[in-house]
Amino acid sequence: MATWGLWYYKWNGSEYEVLSDWNDQKFDYIIVTDGGEGGTEGLTTKYSGAGYNNGYNDAGELIEKIENQWLSGRNYIVEIPYFKYQQKPHARDLNYWLGWIDGAAAWGSSRLKGFYWSLENIRYIQAGELSRYTIEAIWGRIMENRREYGQDYQFIWIPSLRSLFVSRYFSSEQDVLEAVAYETDVPNIANYFNKVFIQPGYYFANKKMRNTENKTKKILLEHGIVYTYNLLVNILRDIHKFMPSNVSIEMEVDGDLNYQANWEYACDYVKAQREALGYLWSDRAYYFDKRGNTFEEMRSHCLGW
Repeated sequence: MATWGLWYYKWNGSEYEVLSDWNDQKFDYIIVTDGGEGGTEGLTTKYSGAGYNNGYNDAGELIEKIENQWLSGRNYIVEIPYFKYQQKPHARDLNYWLGWIDGAAAWGSSRLKGFYWSLENIRYIQAGELSRYTIEAIWGRIMENRREYGQDYQFIWIPSLRSLFVSRYFSSEQDVLEAVAYETDVPNIANYFNKVFIQPGYYFANKKMRNTENKTKKILLEHGIVYTYNLLVNILRDIHKFMPSNVSIEMEVDGDLNYQANWEYACDYVKAQREALGYLWSDRAYYFDKRGNTFEEMRSHCLGW
């Protein structure tokens, strides 16, 4: 079993800020990615310009912070930021990404264990916003750096099902399941990644309503489809059935565990895996917001989480 935990920083326009409150090795690999207000997917990662050298230097500056100030002695995976700083939906250029990979590998020590593709949209290729060639080129550059530095770099992706759920109208649970099986980019590009962890989105769907009216377990998707526990089970079953073997899920929770309903919904990820598969996926990524104690608290509530 191997585990990956998300750890957050941001660029505020003039300097870097640490957001996550833990720096111990809770996981086999720490995924260092941007976050904060309006952050993630590169939106709060420094962007000095479009070119190869910009990517090379931006990555080197971040790696220096990670290794010498933030996570000294820890194994980590660094993001490849997708969007330009505070410019969604504008993507960074391929040359920038290639420079970023080369700069990270050149500046990183043996503690750098790979790269995280920070785009969460699960169907950008189908939507025409990203080409398969781009993913091939990025994967190829990671492989080149593997050979040059003798490091077994990983390439990790954690796409979100919510980007599928908001894409169109769904008339039934079966309609949702067919979309999960046939309307994502995952089956076509998973071979370029070592691990793909799909975000089910079950915990977060209508969490506000659950916290105030938690007498029933009804969570709404877009367009009125109810995200039931049974739907979660069937989604996990279809991920296992239709996706490549390197695909599993991200475990999701946040700091609002003062509501019992919240940790029960988070624990459903364990229960649903056992019901859908008969076991738990051995490799797991974890989202638990920026507070390290959220992870420990959730594990105390739910055996196997």
